[in-house]
Amino acid sequence: MMERPPNTPPVTLKTIAGELGVSVTTVARALKDGHKIGPDMVQKVRETAERLGYVRNLEGAKLRTGKTLIAMALLDFADEEEIGDSGTVGLLNGFHKGLAGTDYAVRAVPATHDSLGRIHEVVRGRLADGVIFDLIELQDARVRYLLEADFPFVTFGRTELFSEHAWFDVDNEFAAWQSTDALLRDGCRRIAMIDGDTRYTFVRQRVRGYERALREHGIEPDPVLRHHSRLAADVARAAAPPLLERGVDGFVCSNELTFLGARAGVRDRIGDEVRGIGFALRSGTRIDRYVATKVHASHFSHRATGQALAELLLKRINGTDPRQCQKLARTTLITTMDGRELV
Repeated sequence: MMERPPNTPPVTLKTIAGELGVSVTTVARALKDGHKIGPDMVQKVRETAERLGYVRNLEGAKLRTGKTLIAMALLDFADEEEIGDSGTVGLLNGFHKGLAGTDYAVRAVPATHDSLGRIHEVVRGRLADGVIFDLIELQDARVRYLLEADFPFVTFGRTELFSEHAWFDVDNEFAAWQSTDALLRDGCRRIAMIDGDTRYTFVRQRVRGYERALREHGIEPDPVLRHHSRLAADVARAAAPPLLERGVDGFVCSNELTFLGARAGVRDRIGDEVRGIGFALRSGTRIDRYVATKVHASHFSHRATGQALAELLLKRINGTDPRQCQKLARTTLITTMDGRELV
């Protein structure tokens, strides 16, 4: 890039056009999508823009298009100071990757108990061109409102509404079946589930998968072995000892935080014998590599998830039919012992 002296006028499309002896329209098209412009000219225009130090004026683009060029992500950031939440970091990295090469920037906002009110503000104030949000309920009021408002959105999770909408989801029923089945094959018979509130669709899906695996092995599910609450390490840690007293020999955990909490709770109760208890979880990281326990991880990528959500939102902003903006990802079972992956 050319080093420009201070106080010189900014490089514009007209500057580049004059440098190359072409029209401003040709330059604009070459820098945007190359529509009706030959590949050689596109390359020449972009190289010249880079050499001259051209920076697109996004404020001007916003004025011309009437768009904010903001994709808003309303997410459930874990209130976890001791351990943190690498899952959200992975999602945000994925959002940025999915928006790379576009004019869009992501604005991440922690979801609150009144996330519907926040979405009202976004739509009425036109604070973004589209939103992504999680913790989806079966008859989610936010989804109904956005459908009625005809405002672009993508959910991380599915509803049971009849109206089609854009979503990305992990196959939670399969993941819970997969990890429960792995514990059963290890010989566990009293398997506890530590998961979120059953008002969320993904928790209902996970319960179905967990119970299906048990029944396939001839075991009738016992409701007293299910703990549903806020997904946090301290909550899971407190839940584990009472479950052990009910004869539990394995735990299926919703995520990394509940796994670490449950493992700590087991260690609190039985000390080094924690290695005799089975653990499985749905995981978007490779935390299994860093614990001295056998772990069955139903793995998916947080980064790939974030990228898919961002790409689907861009499609909806550009008017793609919501039925073409639905994607389900399956987990891969990874088993480790003392941090080493087993075949």
